[in-house]
Amino acid sequence: MKIIFKSLIISIWLAYAVTSFAEPFEPPIAHEKIHRTIVIDERGRYTETVEHVSRITNEYGADRLGRHSFDHKTTQETLKILSAHNRLPSGKILQLESDWIKKSEEGKTDGRNFDDQKTTTIVFAQVVVGSRLYSKHVLNHFKPEKPGEFQLTFSPSPHGTYEDIVNTVRAPKSLKLLINQRGFEGGVIAETKTHITYQYRIRQVIAHKREDGSIDSSDFAPFLVFTQAKNYLETGRQYLRSAAPKVRVTAEIRKLANELTAQASTEEEKIKALYIWVSKNIRYISTTVNDGGFVPRDSAYILSRRFGDCKDHVVLLEALLKSVGIESTAALVNLGDAFELRDGPAGSGPINHVITYIPSRDLYLDSTAQFVPFGKLDDQVLDKPTILVALNRYGRTPKMRAEENTLISDTHMTIKPDGSIEGKNESALTGTMEINSRIFRFSEQTETMEKTVNDLLYRFNEIGSGQIRYTPPKNIDAAYTWGSDFKLDSITDFTRSGAIIIPVGVSPGYIASMTIYKPLDRREFPYVCDSTSTEDRYTINLPEHIAISSMPINVQHQTEHINYHATYQLEGNLMKVSRKLTVQYPSRKCSPDMYPEMLEAIRVVRADHRSSVVFSVK
Repeated sequence: MKIIFKSLIISIWLAYAVTSFAEPFEPPIAHEKIHRTIVIDERGRYTETVEHVSRITNEYGADRLGRHSFDHKTTQETLKILSAHNRLPSGKILQLESDWIKKSEEGKTDGRNFDDQKTTTIVFAQVVVGSRLYSKHVLNHFKPEKPGEFQLTFSPSPHGTYEDIVNTVRAPKSLKLLINQRGFEGGVIAETKTHITYQYRIRQVIAHKREDGSIDSSDFAPFLVFTQAKNYLETGRQYLRSAAPKVRVTAEIRKLANELTAQASTEEEKIKALYIWVSKNIRYISTTVNDGGFVPRDSAYILSRRFGDCKDHVVLLEALLKSVGIESTAALVNLGDAFELRDGPAGSGPINHVITYIPSRDLYLDSTAQFVPFGKLDDQVLDKPTILVALNRYGRTPKMRAEENTLISDTHMTIKPDGSIEGKNESALTGTMEINSRIFRFSEQTETMEKTVNDLLYRFNEIGSGQIRYTPPKNIDAAYTWGSDFKLDSITDFTRSGAIIIPVGVSPGYIASMTIYKPLDRREFPYVCDSTSTEDRYTINLPEHIAISSMPINVQHQTEHINYHATYQLEGNLMKVSRKLTVQYPSRKCSPDMYPEMLEAIRVVRADHRSSVVFSVK
């Protein structure tokens, strides 16, 4: 789905996994020095010379991070390593040798993404704790930028340490560069009649561990951007200049649009018919070679090839809609976990995706999200600011509402005298709950049913077998249901008194899944919080030879944003259990001070799910 814009986005992300809460820590590699000198000409071409010194701080860094890597686009850039060495703790210097340099000769071609990016990696020799890895390289960006569209962006990660970052940029005054930054210090250091030189520094000596589920760091981390766009609306106008000529209503496109909408009597029915056709028939293929990351292909080309990326989908759908008299516009948005568009001069980030907006219906559509029913959006683009390029204004995708993202699961089980179980489940899902289930089911089609069922049961330490049935994931014009028939091995010994917890079986188990992972103890960064409504209902036929002596107590837990209640009833040997969790936040971006509310809710849910049904033998 993603769009890759024509800009240099320099993000230094450390390649290690961290799952604890954010707190100061020493990463396995420290960046002692990153000095960039960039010289730009009047056409937007530039050379960038970079000196980089990284220090290995622990054994993990010595084993996994003894390298420097550099990317460049072969249709726009060349890259040359000038020098490199490893300064050992003893002071001995191991100079660059030819076999230290490794190059990937192919861009990414995984069948859905094609690019012209190559990677050059320096693999340093004899790396140990305390090694100082030095490299110097030159990147030559030889392709001129379109007038008014030059930009450079630098964004150090909050998860690394940077003891000395200096960015020096010399540019012609004719480019009229604008600057926006957060966390950097600096400004103009030299000026002539024709050129101006800027220098900006940042020192970041405290690194923070990554937090699972946190928002994208672009919303809060330091950044520095040199650009010719005074704001994101100008970024939208830049995109429109490239995309608008590609929306051509050809005779073939008009004929197809008329055929698809022949039975439609309302505007909404026409939009739905065209959206579903594009979603189902235009295969997602991203090609970012040359200007392909920013400029879509022609609508006729897309139709004839039956493939394209997000930009291409929007272009073709816009042409089809225009054929039947419905106006639409491309909407630039972030696909991911960034929720802000910065004030002031703008680069492209965090914009990385394009979807369709129809003003007459105030409706957003994303035809690249092939599992999303008409009128809905994937959770990756919900509640996000947008740039409506043809309207030259900002917009926002719909908020996430619990009542629109639901899961109701009914599980019926019969426990045999030997403790084994036969059961079935019927579940109805809507909104993001439905979309994510469609995605999971589609991806599981390459696996055996046995593995899929075992993976579901493994979550709750249950063993058994079964079959899952569901609406075909790509059949987005049909209501989505999920169901199963299953058997579980004995859950306990029913020949003597004991206790059981309510089994989950082969069911979605959304609420129960909250009990099997330890949440973070606290959060430092804002995090993504979704609004959903889920209900698990169980009816359980108990063996005739046992008597229930104790049932779990009913639970009612309600706070500002979270409501959980559970009820337990016994009618003879039929046990009925109902658990419902509703979470409704004002937005999908929650502040750290809201997190304790979720922690308490998880504690309540976990305690409830682990409460026991106590029985005796008659």
